[in-house]
Order: sequence, then structure tokens, then C-alpha cells
Amino acid sequence: MKGQVSVVTGANSGIGFETSHLLAAEGGKVVMVCRDRRKGEAAMARIRRRLPDADLRLEVKDLSVLDEVRVLGSTLSSEYTAIHLLINNAGVYRAGSEKTVDGYERTLAVNHLSHFLLTHLLVPQLRAAKGRVINVSSDAHRRGSLVADKLEDALLGRSRYSGWGAYSDSKLANILFTSELAKRYRPEEMAACAFHPGVLATRIWNQNLNPISLLMVLFKPIMGKPAVGGEAALFLSKEPAEAIHGKYFDKTREREPSRRAQDARLAEELWEISVRLTGLTELSDEIV
Repeated sequence: MKGQVSVVTGANSGIGFETSHLLAAEGGKVVMVCRDRRKGEAAMARIRRRLPDADLRLEVKDLSVLDEVRVLGSTLSSEYTAIHLLINNAGVYRAGSEKTVDGYERTLAVNHLSHFLLTHLLVPQLRAAKGRVINVSSDAHRRGSLVADKLEDALLGRSRYSGWGAYSDSKLANILFTSELAKRYRPEEMAACAFHPGVLATRIWNQNLNPISLLMVLFKPIMGKPAVGGEAALFLSKEPAEAIHGKYFDKTREREPSRRAQDARLAEELWEISVRLTGLTELSDEIV
């Protein structure tokens, strides 16, 4: 990874932090995308205490706001001609229904739409590097219930809301996005894969005071450590592009996703709706 540029979202804690640390240890330049400047700076300081020469850069952006994602994409694309690795990791879980400033359901907006948009904005840089996109999904996708003719209702928060249901739908969307991305680009142009990092003791479960969150927090002591997810991301960043392209992994082991996650029509419909909702119709056909 020496000399390569990696972008990691949700980099101040959990899987994102561990991935950033491992990539920096490999000698790469790591752009750490965080929502909170104080937490982002603290995360960089932690890595530099372990790796004094770590090549790190902090970008503070709230991925629930699509204008901030656009600014991030513009900044990175203007400063880097090539980006070798994009780790779409940032994620939220919300027990209650919330909408973003753009009017979208928050969980799907952060976990799917923001990464869909950022990936597209960085396609020229990723292709220039023959790079790869790694989407952090979850086996929770198997409980996802997205259907083609109700995708817009889900994204706009017009469906009956369940916190766990929205989270599962967002993780299903990660895999559908990955499979459609893999159809549109060859692995030698830009490889893409998704993976389940395991049930890990990350801060995502600290965001709500509801029964599921409280149960997950209770079981944190016996959950896997976030480093497991970071190690899986590093493994997938080094595997041959053709070995990971369009595939779903359980940590480092290839695994078949749910039948719904393999629905080509659903993946295409989600892609088209996401293009429209993120404003990507204004970009060239080559990108969308």
C-alpha cells in the first residue's frame, strides 16, 4: 500500500479507525472522513502515537448532508489524480424515524445514498488508479425487505418504519450497489466488493436507547473486536481484483448473499433511483 491513497469514511472509531490504522501501517496515505472534528483529530492522534510517520489527512463532513458529500468529492477529486481505495464504512442505526436535511430517511441516506454519491464522484480517480471500492455491509442484509416498486418510498421515509428494518435495508442496498457497480465496470478498471465484518463491539450500538441497542451493548464484551473488520478490509484491498469483483465476503471468506441481494432488477432499480435522488443525472453518461 506504500504511496497509495485510501479514503475511509467513518474513520474515527470502530472498523473505520482500525482500517485507517492498518492502511497507514502499510505506508499508504489515508484520508480519514469523520463527522466530528474533535473525534477525528483524536483518532489521528491515536494512530500517530503508534505510527509517528503516518501519512494522514482529516476531512470533516456530515455524510447525511448530500451537499457536504459533494464538497468532499470535489475536494478529493481536485487534489488527487488517482485514488486507490475507497472504503465506504460510515454507518448509522436509528431506532426512531428521522429525516435528513435533504428529506431522505436517515439510515438509508447515510448508509447507502452518501456512499453511492461519493463513489460516483470519485470514479475518475479510482479508474485512474485501477483502484477498488469496498463497501462495509452486514449479514443483517438477509432481513432486508426492499422491493423494486417501493424503493422510493423507503428512501423518502414514506414506509412504515422499523429501526432494525431500515438498517437491514441499508445493508442490503450496499450489496445491491456493489453488484450493479461490478456489472458496469470491469475489475481491471475498478473492482468492487462488499463484506460482513462480523458482529463487532462498535459504537453504532451506542446511538439509541431502545431494546435492540441496549441488548447489543450488553453483549459487547463477548463481541468481536473492531480490528477484525479492519483486517478483513485490508485483506480485500490486497486480493487480486478479479478474485473479489462483485462478490460478498464474510470477513475474508467469500459467501453467497441473500436471494434478494442477487436480484438484478432490484439492483438496477435502486441504482436508477439513487442516481436521481443524489442529483447525479447532471453528470456524464460515463459516470452514471
